[in-house]
Amino acid sequence: MTLTIDTGDTGGSKGPWMSWTSNGSAMKGFKPKSWVLRGKDANDEKFEHVIPAFENGCVMDLDTLQLGWMKDGATGQAPEKRWNPSISQATPRPDDSKKQSGAYAWSAALSVRCAIGGGQAATWEQAAFGAYDAFSKLSKQIAAEWAEKSENGRLLPLVKQTGVESQTLQSGTSNKPVLTVVQWVPRPDCLKDDAPVIATAQAETTTPAAATASAAPADTRIPEDAEF
Repeated sequence: MTLTIDTGDTGGSKGPWMSWTSNGSAMKGFKPKSWVLRGKDANDEKFEHVIPAFENGCVMDLDTLQLGWMKDGATGQAPEKRWNPSISQATPRPDDSKKQSGAYAWSAALSVRCAIGGGQAATWEQAAFGAYDAFSKLSKQIAAEWAEKSENGRLLPLVKQTGVESQTLQSGTSNKPVLTVVQWVPRPDCLKDDAPVIATAQAETTTPAAATASAAPADTRIPEDAEF
């Protein structure tokens, strides 16, 4: 049995959410090339802060993976999403409308639930070029290893960021995380249907300097006491 992921209906997703920021945000204090978690706390207050995420390793729940297209909504509105019928069947861009910048209004998007450590889960949902390209490359390794290592889907990929690569585009430079499957592991409790609700604590706002694609290979070992 094989797994096919074609990275070529609309719906919401479960928070909190995490995303990759290529250039960071001076206003919000986010460093370039970092992961940001956003959502609401137990008091229904919004939060947004940097987390290690894939730098420490995240378990990716392939059962929740959705691929498709996303279009920015009006000011204050959620983006419009068009998910593919399945991860093995990509669909064309909904239309060729463009933004004022000249870029297509619809961008390739992904959504997948991940265990991010500390017994917490978050949804990586994003339509940025760098993030989607990083997943597209990762998906080739996942598909190649799935039949041999997933035990027919019982085990999930533990993914770690091993560096950052930069690509010059017409609109500027895109910094893309380099993601690698380092192990296939049992499903963490936080990714089970009856997962307990765990408060999302404030993470450290500083992250290790990201390695460049040409740097020495990163340490892909996961601490034995790591809790997902």
